[in-house]
Amino acid sequence: MPATFKRIFGLDMLRCMAILLVLFTHTLSFLDPGNYYYKLPVFTGFAGVEMFFVLSGFLIGTILLKLYNQTDPFDLQKVKTFWIRRWFRTLPNYYLMLIVYAILFYGAHHINILSHLKYLAYTVFLQNAITYQPNDFFQIAWSLSIEEWFYLLFPLILLIIKMCRPKARLSSFLATILVFIFAELAIRTIAAIFLNRPWDEGFRKFMPMRLDSISIGVLAAYFKYLKPAYWDKQATRLALCGLVLFAVNCTLFYVIYVKRFDPVSWDHLFDAGFFLETFFFTSVSLSIALTIPYLYQLNVKRSLFTRAVTFISQVSYSIYLNHLLIILILSHLLKRFLHLQFFGVALFISIWISTILVSAVQYKYFELPMTNLRIRFSKKQENIEVS
Repeated sequence: MPATFKRIFGLDMLRCMAILLVLFTHTLSFLDPGNYYYKLPVFTGFAGVEMFFVLSGFLIGTILLKLYNQTDPFDLQKVKTFWIRRWFRTLPNYYLMLIVYAILFYGAHHINILSHLKYLAYTVFLQNAITYQPNDFFQIAWSLSIEEWFYLLFPLILLIIKMCRPKARLSSFLATILVFIFAELAIRTIAAIFLNRPWDEGFRKFMPMRLDSISIGVLAAYFKYLKPAYWDKQATRLALCGLVLFAVNCTLFYVIYVKRFDPVSWDHLFDAGFFLETFFFTSVSLSIALTIPYLYQLNVKRSLFTRAVTFISQVSYSIYLNHLLIILILSHLLKRFLHLQFFGVALFISIWISTILVSAVQYKYFELPMTNLRIRFSKKQENIEVS
């Protein structure tokens, strides 16, 4: 994002926490050869991605609300402007890493992704649209599919509902949010009752069932827009409610799922039960959304810590895209030292440092310049960025 936009530290902190949880999830094994904490990544990976979903929804919801409530009507041209600005923010970096993965994948397995439908689906974010089979190709992209399809569908549904209810401006926006939340909940409920699907691949990472997590972030933006005084006054109380609800969800997640999960075989195939397949996702997203009012108004003195948080937040998208690749490369290059004492710690530190450094370069010289190009290809919209 252009550096001239004012950043909100609390939101940066949530984004920083999310990406560090994801990075920790995929590197803990190097610190834990004895598998003492082998189930912890089940928590941290899930929580990190859910934070990203809700935060993305809040930011996108804020932008769409400002576009929607401008004096000129919300029409297809505004939708196109939103898409162009969003796609310049997300797609160039994604396709850069997709090309890198494809080249390395061909070198390692002699497989051309353009000749296999399951790999070709990654080019249009359909890899988890019909079914999801985890593989060794660009695994992290499953969540990006959910985000990109939300960016595409939400403004379209909003435009359709607005056309059907031209005089109901804000209520049409709320109706769009509720359509996404309850439609997704209904789809998961039907799948939980009638289909035998694994929880991780069949529910958590299955794009058609997860769009409501981002919608709940949009709901938080709508609440802020509609009730700003209540948002400010009740921020602490809402955050405490969110933390309690999050703790309850984590406890249920452990009792119902984590205790039965075998991290050695990474077996997600057992039946996780009705609650975990349906209302659990809604409840977790709501718990995170309830903390946003407090984070939004969080004021801290500028320090080395705040600068580090802001920096990690800025490069978080690049970290998300490239960290698994760096883990794979460094693990392969340094495998000859596996027998050495403390090698796991050294590899853990090397991966973290390398990932952050590579992401910083990628952000400065590719992601940021490509993001700034959107100004040339879309109508200039003032004051629609929040972070």
